Amino acid sequence: MSFLNPALLMGAFALAIPIIVHLLNRRRFKRIKWAAMRFLEVSLERNQRRMKVEDWILLLLRLAIVALVVLALSRPASSWIKSTGLGSTVAASVIVDSSASMQRIDQDSTLTRFQIAKNTAMKALDSIPKGSSSSVLFAANSQGLGIKEPSHDKKRITNTINDARSSDRGSDLFPAIQASINSLNNSPSTQRELIIITDGESSAWKQFESISRALNENKENIKTTIALVGNAPDENIAITSLSQKTPIVSVGQPMRLSVGVTNFGELEINDLSLQISINENNSGLPINIESIKPSEEKIITTFVEIDSPGYLRINAEINHRDSKPVDNSRQIVIRAIEKIQTLLIDGEPGRSITESETFFLQNALIPVPEELVESFFISTDKVNLGSINDVEIDNYDVIFLANVPDFSEEIITKINNFVKGGGGLVVFPGDNINTSFYNQELHEKINLLPASYGKIIPEEGSTNSLSLQASGYNHPLVELWNDPGAGTLGDVKTVKAIELVLNDETNGNVAVQYSSGAAAVIEADVGLGKVYQFSSSADTEWNDLPVKAAFLPIIHRVVGSVISRMDSGLNIQVGETFVRNVPQSWINKEATIAHSKSETASFISAEKNNQGANIQFEEVNTSGIYDLKLTEPFELIQFSATSDPKESNPEKLSEPQIERLKELSSNFIETPSLDDITSALNRKRNGAEIWPLLLLTALLLTLLELYLSQKFSQEK
Repeated sequence: MSFLNPALLMGAFALAIPIIVHLLNRRRFKRIKWAAMRFLEVSLERNQRRMKVEDWILLLLRLAIVALVVLALSRPASSWIKSTGLGSTVAASVIVDSSASMQRIDQDSTLTRFQIAKNTAMKALDSIPKGSSSSVLFAANSQGLGIKEPSHDKKRITNTINDARSSDRGSDLFPAIQASINSLNNSPSTQRELIIITDGESSAWKQFESISRALNENKENIKTTIALVGNAPDENIAITSLSQKTPIVSVGQPMRLSVGVTNFGELEINDLSLQISINENNSGLPINIESIKPSEEKIITTFVEIDSPGYLRINAEINHRDSKPVDNSRQIVIRAIEKIQTLLIDGEPGRSITESETFFLQNALIPVPEELVESFFISTDKVNLGSINDVEIDNYDVIFLANVPDFSEEIITKINNFVKGGGGLVVFPGDNINTSFYNQELHEKINLLPASYGKIIPEEGSTNSLSLQASGYNHPLVELWNDPGAGTLGDVKTVKAIELVLNDETNGNVAVQYSSGAAAVIEADVGLGKVYQFSSSADTEWNDLPVKAAFLPIIHRVVGSVISRMDSGLNIQVGETFVRNVPQSWINKEATIAHSKSETASFISAEKNNQGANIQFEEVNTSGIYDLKLTEPFELIQFSATSDPKESNPEKLSEPQIERLKELSSNFIETPSLDDITSALNRKRNGAEIWPLLLLTALLLTLLELYLSQKFSQEK
């Protein structure tokens, strides 16, 4: 037996009150002899004996009532449930789910689940005995922030809980659980407690088997309490995806957007309004979504006009009130180009413009009437090999080599620096190229080309032509033709090509291949730039692709992928590491990175790598726009972080999973009040409190005492 309020045992002195009253009320008899006395003596003696018994019964009842009330007030706990460790200290580790789903506000509450979880954690830690140690982790899909090792500094723990903020990260409790178990196992305390406070959504328990195994292996030496806060809402509408579908985003051109809206609730939602904005300014009228059924995702395609170059913040938002308003909007960052500059180096100009090696390339790049050429978002300059030295290569975004035989060491250096600095290079072979030059100087020496040129295919004398793979495209360059309505590349005929040979040391990928399995186009990231290496010519001498409808979108996608290479990684998920390739000039320069709505920034520096330099930032915990700034010379890069769409799904743990957790935990509490978790923890530490039973017994004895008092007085 232990007492949670032992000081109130001083009330035992109240036991003297019934005794004193009893002594004061004792009857004193004075002996008086009278004649008839002898006839009453026998009866009187018998009554006195009976009255003494009755008085003793009442005295004992009153003493028992007082004793039971005093014991109840001192809150005794039965040691039948817990026989060891009474009064000993505890090592407690509290894990609070801080993922995006904890931002919900349930219908019967004005607090977020995270606020309720913090209050619950504070109450749990307040209940541990004096001299105990505790730790707290705020976990999403990492080990979590907080205090990992048990500490005796209660004020520090309290301040950590008060200052904690929920994250927009996804959920995964296992890393935090494993870290807490490891910490508790190193504690000298005989009583070790793991307290997990979460909303019970299944996304946090994605490593359920690993969690179950860890809890089971430590079941004997660590007592686990699991408290589930929050109820599944009736409905939640979320924007689960937002992406650009236009390969090249340029000023004055419409950009195609794809928006995914998902109904995670159990009710059909009607008449939703979807608004697109650019840099906080509405773009066009709202889009009406008539209805979304439960569990349905609708993909909305729309176009927006781009009227300014640079980084643009695209926001999609729906006008709906539900338990989690934070996922009713989603943002991405894009970079709009005012005009893309391309350079065509023609290795076989021909006697007329139509005989030029770059004729079809130029027309595919700028497929507009002459009067619209100046306003088009792509411009081209064409030079032959003789005048290439007069060209400032760094002024261009993409360079096309069309059947160029070879070039000087100076030009090699310029093109190599251009690509590794972020430019694009597209190489087409032809009858004029010197394959030995390309293999030795551009492939082997400087690794500018991802593949070497091999033999001519098909073999000379063969009457068969090469056909492009007709289905199953998965590369962005040709994924358009996965749509049956868009035609196929299968009817493109190639009568001559040069085999492209990849080796294990290159980072090239086959983008398009022939039906024979041979590579038709190979791509590779080189430094900050990108290289495309074709196996056949850019004119109709070796193939008929340039006169097919597919040629224009393929060339535009080549240009778009080169441009987007510099913008890759601008849109990431919260919890991911932001990685940005930057010029080597950034090394040893002061840069800062911060959320656009934050007043504090983190200092960050570029590190050298095999592609030049890059910047990495791991503390992406909040959704929204981030600013990366180079101080001198000033340069701004923006990127967006979005929350995991799985956090919008309120699906709870399954019944079998809940039953398994109940088996593995000492306490499993669903939707706890603040007192629930305190009571549960104290039961396991000190045994079950028995004061309600004591008060009930005292009440019954009081009723018995009243009944007997009345009965005894009537009999006197």
